[in-house]
Amino acid sequence: MTDLLQLVFSGLAQGAVYGLVALGFVAIFSVREMVNLAQGEYAALAGLSAITAVASGVPLLLAVILVVPFVVLVSVVLERLFVAPVKHMTPLVSIILTLGISTALKAVMLLVWGPQARGLPAFPGWDLFVGGISIRSQELWILGVAAVVGAAVVWFYEHTLYGKALRACAEQPVAARLVGISPRTATMVAFAIAGFVGAVAGVVGSPIYFSSWEYGLTLGLKGFVAATLGGLVSLRVAMLGGLVLGVLENLVAGYVDTGFRDAVAFLVLVLVLLVRPQGLVLKASGVRV
Repeated sequence: MTDLLQLVFSGLAQGAVYGLVALGFVAIFSVREMVNLAQGEYAALAGLSAITAVASGVPLLLAVILVVPFVVLVSVVLERLFVAPVKHMTPLVSIILTLGISTALKAVMLLVWGPQARGLPAFPGWDLFVGGISIRSQELWILGVAAVVGAAVVWFYEHTLYGKALRACAEQPVAARLVGISPRTATMVAFAIAGFVGAVAGVVGSPIYFSSWEYGLTLGLKGFVAATLGGLVSLRVAMLGGLVLGVLENLVAGYVDTGFRDAVAFLVLVLVLLVRPQGLVLKASGVRV
């Protein structure tokens, strides 16, 4: 039982990182109905940038405060340069376009930081040992930050006028224009939010899971799987899907074989596409504006 609880808790921490990345997918898809395959690269870029800042003598907290807006800026600039000019964005076009952006970002990170994986210093705190379960302070940081950020994003999209206006751009684009909502501005804001949650995932997870130029690929794919559980429209289910995926991975690694760990996400994706391609959302996610 102790081993089970240990695996579950560690899986929740890993899943919280997946959940944050999944929020980025939903944040963009619910506004522009496009799949941003560069979402995982935001986390890798944030982690590597923060590591460089700390190595240069910048205090850890200040490095995080500086890096998160930097990644948000990168996300917005990429959207302005490569996404905004596309007049008729379809899911297929978005996949091809953002795959190219993802590949370019990976190449830049490889050139700048090299192939070695590295991690940020652990955030301040004390490790705990409760009932035979070892709880690292960084895991508590991950869960706490993910809970706060996830709740803030959900609140913004579901309970603020501007958040509902953003979602209206995807649900009723013509009506949104008629009432003065700019789809171009909405898309830019959505990319800023996606960059923010991706950056937070990258810096808070780096002390445990490390950062590298190829880290974003795996993280992005697993975040995408978590987002598909919510049909790419439900923020709540996407976050929950990340937690479930993290726990399942840890259980498979602990009780079956670590070599099957990464296969869990793809098995879940196949099952969702076969059984319930619209995701696990039980009702329509329409928002009245």
